[in-house]
Amino acid sequence: MTVHFAIVQPEQLAAGRAPILFVMGGNGAGLKNLQRQPGLAQILSRKDAVIYVDHRGSTPWGKPDMSCPEFPEGMEAADPKVDPAKVETCRKSLTERMDLNAYGAYEAAQDLRDVRLALGIDRWNVYGVSYGTTIAQRLNVIDGKAIGAVVLDGMSGMESNAFGKAFVVQPLVELIDECSAAPECAAAFPRFEANLGKAASSLERRPRVIEGRKVSNVEFLDQVRLALAHPDLRGKIPLAVERAAKGDLLAWQGLANPEANSGGKDPAFTWPSSVCRDEFPRMDRPGTGAFPTRKLAPAVVSGARMTAFESYDWARFCPRMGFSMSDPATIAVARSDTPALFLAGQLDLVTPRFQSEETAGNFTTARIVEFPLTFHFVLLNHSECAGRMIVKFFENPVDPLDRACVDELPETRWVLK
Repeated sequence: MTVHFAIVQPEQLAAGRAPILFVMGGNGAGLKNLQRQPGLAQILSRKDAVIYVDHRGSTPWGKPDMSCPEFPEGMEAADPKVDPAKVETCRKSLTERMDLNAYGAYEAAQDLRDVRLALGIDRWNVYGVSYGTTIAQRLNVIDGKAIGAVVLDGMSGMESNAFGKAFVVQPLVELIDECSAAPECAAAFPRFEANLGKAASSLERRPRVIEGRKVSNVEFLDQVRLALAHPDLRGKIPLAVERAAKGDLLAWQGLANPEANSGGKDPAFTWPSSVCRDEFPRMDRPGTGAFPTRKLAPAVVSGARMTAFESYDWARFCPRMGFSMSDPATIAVARSDTPALFLAGQLDLVTPRFQSEETAGNFTTARIVEFPLTFHFVLLNHSECAGRMIVKFFENPVDPLDRACVDELPETRWVLK
């Protein structure tokens, strides 16, 4: 196995500064991110060297590459309608090249430690994004003494788990709280939470058919949830819910998010492997109890689902591919003294803010900065603002954060009538 890396040298050479390790999310192709987003490296490397790594199994340059030609999108292999013979062909192709159970976040973290040792680096700062935050946390567990500070952008958790009910309910709770805290929204929709429960309960008892589509509380809440992630639709939700509680779903129909579930295809099986080894076997584990922070109506809780994600047949796919549950020791959460900064996007449904709050409790020194009306991958969305904050934090993790550029960002625009 070969781990590829690249080092972006700083614009201004300065003695005694620790390099920055960039831990990429998705399938872990750090070099592809460097190629596609060179501006991010330019911002982070003004004073510090930045190290990009292709995690084991990443595409397109991983050796070996954890993908197969049968599935341009690795997740498609978990579709319940997929041809089992096609999955078996893919599995055989992969197992001829690799041990499928040796390409998880823990193993990727071990590789990063080896890269540090090979480069002779005594200490570095770590930036992780999305799935890279999971890898960064594992690295902090096994090699924390070599980490000066860590920035976690879009916290996916030590055990990234989208099966938990809080994953889909807490973003709804946060919208209710946001409306209550905004005088104009609170005045216009004082019964927002009650209306949400009323509309969901009505559709649970008696689903409607709209344009040939059955709409129960599940479909109703799925569209509301996806609208949370659209800057122009988010502020329309309270009005749509109020009208839906009265039986009028026209405004709700207008919440359809054209950008929902969009994005490029990822052929790597690194993330499905993580689901099968870390998440799915532990899907019934008890939560922390801290989230969701409010008890919503039963029809809301039962109807709130990540419908596209839940359509995958993990129970059949995981053993079919030969993935086995990871060793509990590899996902152990340890209390850490490493200074941590969490960046959260308000519109991020991939890694909702509450996951940052949940994980921050593992650090003795942790701060969370939420960027209003911002999607997943804060650094990509606000390169200058987030980049300056990251560099300053790495320079001195105990200094006050300069939030001026964050406070200048636009906030939710409420549609009142």
